[in-house]
Amino acid sequence: MIKTQIINKEIYIILLDRKPVNALNISLLNKLYKVIHEVDVNNFKALVIGSSFEHFSAGADLTERSKFSYDETINFLDKLKEVFEKLTNLEIPTIAAINGACLGGGLELALSCDFRISTNSALFGFPETSIGIIPGAGGTQRLTRLVGPSIAMKWIFTAEKLSAEIAYKDGLVDFVLKDGDPLEEAIILAQKISKNAPLSIKSAKSAINSSFIDHGFLAERKEYLKTLNSNDRKEGLDSFKEKRAPKWKNT
Repeated sequence: MIKTQIINKEIYIILLDRKPVNALNISLLNKLYKVIHEVDVNNFKALVIGSSFEHFSAGADLTERSKFSYDETINFLDKLKEVFEKLTNLEIPTIAAINGACLGGGLELALSCDFRISTNSALFGFPETSIGIIPGAGGTQRLTRLVGPSIAMKWIFTAEKLSAEIAYKDGLVDFVLKDGDPLEEAIILAQKISKNAPLSIKSAKSAINSSFIDHGFLAERKEYLKTLNSNDRKEGLDSFKEKRAPKWKNT
C-alpha cells in the first residue's frame, strides 16, 4: 500500500500504492501514519509524498465508509486528522507531488503538505457536499488559510472537480507542469531547500505554522458531526452507490 525511497540520504519519499485510485481506508492510513512517524527529522531534510501510479488519491474509500457504524466513522475521521496533523507538524518541509485524481481526503492530504506540485492533467475537488457531508479532516481550515474564505466556499459549496489550472489560479497549487513528472520536480525543490541550514528551515516552518488558530478545527468537527447522522448524508451515500441524483431532505 505504501512504497518508500531515499534520495541522497536526505530526502524521504512516500509513494501511495493502493490501486486503482489510492482510496484512503483504515489500513492505508495506519501504514501512512507509521511511515511518517518513523521519518528521522534529524537526518532527513525534506519529505515528498506522491503516488506510484497515475492517481494521487481520490479520497476516502466510500465502499468501506458505507459499512461503518457511527463510532467507526468517528474513529476513521480521527485517524484521518491524526495522519494529516502529523504531516503538517513534521519539522521538515513536505511536498505533495500530484497527478490524476486529488479529491476529498486526497486533497486534504495534499493541503497538509507545505507545497503542492501538479501535472497539468490533474483534477482537484471537495465532493463532500454532494454526498451530504463536509470536509472533516482539516480541509475547511487548511483550504481557507491558503486561499481565503470566498474561494474556499466556491470549492466546497460547488463540489466540482476542477482543473490544475484553476487550482493554480485559486492558490491551491504552487506549480503546474505542462510536461514532466511532478515527483521529479518535487525532488528538485526538496534539493534546493536542503542546501540551506536545517535548523533555520525547521525554525521558520514552526514560526509560520504558529500563526494557525486551532479553534477552527474544533468548529469543523462540530459542524461535521451535524451532518454525520443526517438524512442527507444517508441519501448522499445511497445515491452514490446507486449512481443516481440525490434527493435532498435538508434534515
